[in-house]
Amino acid sequence: MILSTILAVCTLPFASCAGGNSHSTESHSTATGAHATSIAQTPGQTPGGVVNYPQSTAFDKIPANAQKWIDNASNPTSVLLTYDQIQEANKQIRGKCSALKDIENHKTSMPASEVKALIEASSGPSLPKYDNNGNTISQAKYEEIKNNRNVSALSGEITLKRAVTVQRTDVRALPTAIEFYNNSNKQDHDRMQETELAAASAVLVLHTSVDGKFYFIQSYYYTGWVDVNNVAIATDDSYHIWQTYAKLLNMSENATKEINFAVITDAQLNVGGIKLDMGTALPLSANQDRAASGNYRVILPAKANDGTLNSVEADVPVSASCVGYAQYTLRNFYVQAFKYSGTPYGWGGMHGNVDCSSFVLSVFKTFGFVFPRNTSQQNKVVGSAVNVENKTTDDKISMLNNTTAPVVIYKSGHAMIYLGKISDTHYIIHAPGGGYVCEESYNGFSSLISICQVG
Repeated sequence: MILSTILAVCTLPFASCAGGNSHSTESHSTATGAHATSIAQTPGQTPGGVVNYPQSTAFDKIPANAQKWIDNASNPTSVLLTYDQIQEANKQIRGKCSALKDIENHKTSMPASEVKALIEASSGPSLPKYDNNGNTISQAKYEEIKNNRNVSALSGEITLKRAVTVQRTDVRALPTAIEFYNNSNKQDHDRMQETELAAASAVLVLHTSVDGKFYFIQSYYYTGWVDVNNVAIATDDSYHIWQTYAKLLNMSENATKEINFAVITDAQLNVGGIKLDMGTALPLSANQDRAASGNYRVILPAKANDGTLNSVEADVPVSASCVGYAQYTLRNFYVQAFKYSGTPYGWGGMHGNVDCSSFVLSVFKTFGFVFPRNTSQQNKVVGSAVNVENKTTDDKISMLNNTTAPVVIYKSGHAMIYLGKISDTHYIIHAPGGGYVCEESYNGFSSLISICQVG
C-alpha cells in the first residue's frame, strides 16, 4: 500500500511560485499568546513595508522517478498556465460542478426541511457490515447510529454556524466513528467513510448529533458528519479569521491579491501535531522576523477551551512550502506527483492516507486549481476532456500518443495522473484501491472513460 518509487535528492535552482503578494499588510489582528497576529492582508498598508520572505527550497529535492520525466520533457520549466488562467479554469470548473460551494458567500440560514434533506441524503451503507474487530454490526446498533442524527430536533429556520477545521478530519456518512466493512477479515474500505477534509478549511455547521460528538457540516466540496473535536466555531470576534480561510478556499475572488499565504508542498506535513495536506493554503504572519531560520511563519486555526475559533502562529519549513501557489510547469507537476512516494492508500482518505481522487486533487491544488472531491465529479469538469467510450484500443492509444501531460485519466470509479510516454510505453501514477500508489504502464484501455487535459 505504498508508492513503489524511491526518493533521491537532487539540488536544482529555486522554483518560483505564483499568487500571493510581496507585501505584508495588516487588516485584522487577533491575540495569539503573547502577541497579535495579522490575519487579512492588503497590499501597501503595512508600516514595515516589504517582507523579505526566505527562498523556498520545496522543489529542490526531486524524487528519483520524477527526474526521468523532467529529463524527458522538452521544456519542463515553461509555464503551462498563469495564475490568472488557472483562476479562469476554476470559474469554469465551478460553473459545471454544483458540488463545489462558495463557503465565504454561502447563505447563513436554511429551512429545517432543507437541512433534513441534506442529512438524510447521506444514508450510510447497507447491512450486513462488520466493525474493525470483525464483529457483525447489528440492526439495532445501526438504528441507534441513525437516530444520533437528531433530525427530530430540526424545525423552523436553521442558523448556520461558521467554523474552521483545526485538524484534518474524516467526513462520515453518519455520526459515528465505528468503521463499516463488507468483510470481517478484509478491512481496507470503510463504507462509512465519505472523504477527508484538510485542516484550516472553512466550513458551515448545519446541525449537531444527539450525543454532541459530531457536527453535520457543509464544506466547499462535501456535506457530512465530522468529529466536534476537530472543528472550532467562529464568533463575532473571530469572524475575520474564518473569513480569511474561507477566502483561501474561494479562489474565484482572487484572494491572493488580498492575503499573503504559504502553500504546503509536502504530501503531508505535521506542524505542532496538526496534519497539513499538500495544497493547504495558510495565511502568512506579518511577524516573519520571529520565524526560525529556514521557515515561514504562518497562522494556524486553533480551538479555545470553550470550542470557539482563535489562531496561533507556527513555523513551516521552506523545504515543505512556498509563498503563494507553485508555478504550473511540467517540472513542478512531476515533482509534486512523486512526492506521494511511500504514502499508503486510504479509501476516502481514511487513516490519514490518500485515495485516487484525493491524490489527483492535492497535486493540482498545489498550483491553485480547485477540483471537486469525487472521481465521478472530477471526470465531468476537470480540464478539456476527450471522451473515449466505445473507442477501440488502437484509437485510445492513438489519442494518448497525441496527448501531453499534465493529464488526468478517468475510468469507472478511478482517477489516474498521466505522466507521458517513454520508449513507446504510456505511464501513469495513481493510488489504486487496496494496493500501491505506484508508477506503471497502463493497459486498462477497455474501461477508460476520458482523457482530461489540464492546461
